[in-house]
Parts: sequence; C-alpha cells; structure tokens
Amino acid sequence: MVTLSSIHLSLPSSPFTPALTAGEPALVVPDHLPIPAEIYTKLLDVRVPLTIAAVYAVTVHLLNHYSTGAPYAIAKTRVFKLLVILHNVFLAVYSAWTFVGMVQGLHNALDKSSLVGAASSLCKIRQQTRVVLGFNATSAATIAEQEAGFMPDKGLWEDALAWYGFWFYLSKFYEVVDTAIILLKGKKSSLLQTYHHAGAMICMWAGIRYMAPPIWIFCIFNSLIHALMYTYYTLSAIHIRVPKLLKQTLTTMQITQFIVGGSFAALHLFVYLDKNTPCLSNDGEVFATITNCIYLTPLTYLFVDFFIRSYTSKGAAKAKKQH
Repeated sequence: MVTLSSIHLSLPSSPFTPALTAGEPALVVPDHLPIPAEIYTKLLDVRVPLTIAAVYAVTVHLLNHYSTGAPYAIAKTRVFKLLVILHNVFLAVYSAWTFVGMVQGLHNALDKSSLVGAASSLCKIRQQTRVVLGFNATSAATIAEQEAGFMPDKGLWEDALAWYGFWFYLSKFYEVVDTAIILLKGKKSSLLQTYHHAGAMICMWAGIRYMAPPIWIFCIFNSLIHALMYTYYTLSAIHIRVPKLLKQTLTTMQITQFIVGGSFAALHLFVYLDKNTPCLSNDGEVFATITNCIYLTPLTYLFVDFFIRSYTSKGAAKAKKQH
C-alpha cells in the first residue's frame, strides 16, 4: 500500500543507461490516435529527429557563414510579409490549443484526493505503469478498483499527452521556419536560436518515444510561452508597437520555465513511491528525462546571456564597446 510516509527521495536504482540499445522499451502505439501505426512508428524512429536536427544545424551554419547581411529579394515582397504573419498566427493559436488541452488532460488525470494519489498519477501516467493505492495496474485488485469506479481508467498519457504531445513533437520540425525567416531577412541565426530548435526536436522525440512522465511539463510550459511569444511576433509583424517591458517579461518567463520545469523534471529521477517503486518505470523514461535536463542546462545559460545583453546596462555597454 502506498502511503504518504512511503514516498521518499533516493538515488536512482540504476545508473543512467542510454535507451538506444537492444533492450530499449517497446514503442507503444496509442489505440485512440487516428494515425496509422506504421506512420506513427516511423515518425518516432530516432533517425528522424537526429537527421533533421543535424541537417538544420549544418545548413544554418553554412548560411550564416556566407551571409552578406542583405535581405533576400523575397523578404521585401508583400507575399513574404503575409506568410510571416500567418506563420505567427498559426503557431500562436496552435500553442494555445495545446496548452488548454494539456491543462484539461492534467486536471482529468490528476488524483486530487491526496498527495499520495497526485504523486502516483504524475509518476505513472499510463496504464502499463500505473501504481495506485499500492496495486500494480495489471493486478486483479486494480482491475476490481477500476470496475468499482474508484480509479480512473486512464492516465495522463491516454487522456491527453499521447495526442497533444505527439503533435507538439512534430511542431518542433515546423518551428525551424522561424530561422528561415531570420535568414531570409539577411540576419544571422544565433547560437541560441539554432541550439534551441535542434535540441527541442531531439528532446521531444525522447519524451514521446519513451512516454516519459516529465514531458507533460515541457508541453504545458512551452506551449503557454509560445502562445504568448507568437502573439507578440504577430503584433510586431503587423507593425503594432509592443512595449519593451513585455518582451523582457517573455524572456524572463522562458528562463523561469527552464529552471522550474527542469528542476521538477529532474526530481522525478529521485522520487520513490515506496521502497521498491521508483517514480520512473524503466530505462527509457530515465533516458528521456536526463536528456531533457541536459538540454535545458546550456539553453538556460544562453537565455540568461541573451537577457543580460538585451535588457541590462552592462549588456548595452558591452555591445557598444564591441562596435
């Protein structure tokens, strides 16, 4: 029986083991996704994010190197400007849709009766790994609990994350259009921009491929920030002046999400529901969680550096000195 006193922090039961081995957890295709299993499986092949991220990073590096600083002719056309507006509107609306859907899914799946229930529903987000009231999800006792209506028949994965998370993963490939817009305007893509997009592809792949519980944090926090950010970009694209304070606030929110979200995700590695039941159920979940935490560390540094250069007197003085 899982009780409040049984929940504790401890070192992971096994060291970090890359999940890209013959012993990796099997890919589970959600039954309720209206996507052919073959396509779903191919899109979550590790070669997809690795190849696209590598091609993206190399292409951006080359275009930065040979950039003349002058905008391309297409960037001066009305069609281009309209497409930029539509791109930002689409991502603002899509991100808001993802945020609302994930919040509703979290509300439905979260056991709000006790701290023990909440911890269990956040750690064991799908039926195959559920541990509620001390029973394994496949045990006769658990089945009886479900039939009696004492337990939800699905977790956060089945209720929302499998659906919204999968599309959120695919959206990371589309978001490189941001970089294309920057390059077409004759500007260079910063290390922050390139690392951010390339890393997000791989991290979202890991989270969805291995159905890691902490990936809901990325989906909710990041979709909220993106809804606000792309709204800001839309307003800028249609020449509506936005106070600098708002842009500064958005950057602060991004840094905050990395620190808070990354710390909460890392905590999953050390939480045990009881002596023998770690929060994360297999090496795949551990791998995905560590991958995301590693990615967020330099990303946080890059955003803090951007904040200092953009919004502080020290950064402004340093930029003026360099010029």
